[in-house]
Amino acid sequence: MKGRSHEGPQPTGLWGREPVAVGPQGRDEGSGYAVSEETEVAVAAALEPHEPLAGEIAARERVRGEAAGLTHHQTVRALEAALAEAGDLASADASVRAAVAEWQRITDLLFDHGGPYAPETDAYVQGQLTAREHHRG
Repeated sequence: MKGRSHEGPQPTGLWGREPVAVGPQGRDEGSGYAVSEETEVAVAAALEPHEPLAGEIAARERVRGEAAGLTHHQTVRALEAALAEAGDLASADASVRAAVAEWQRITDLLFDHGGPYAPETDAYVQGQLTAREHHRG
């Protein structure tokens, strides 16, 4: 936001978003969160295309179930809680990284969306389900 300044480096959002306006508590004033570069790298790596392990699939499905019906602000709080619980994300278990990455993805999805999250209308989720079905068949 214009007129605001913050000492030190400005964090950026995932996926190349512009630098965020950081408020007095070190949070992104636009979306409610800011992440370190290390966290951003770990989350981006967890979202890279790969054959997910069973624990990663279960973690993402759990997050989607918990996120159903939540708004952007609620997913920001859930993402912050997941990040706090994960601690050092770079050395966390793959399922923990997958859960944080899924909270990040859903939070980003809802950033400019007015309504609550619904897995059945999430194109990414529907694409994964279709791919898995074709892969099995």
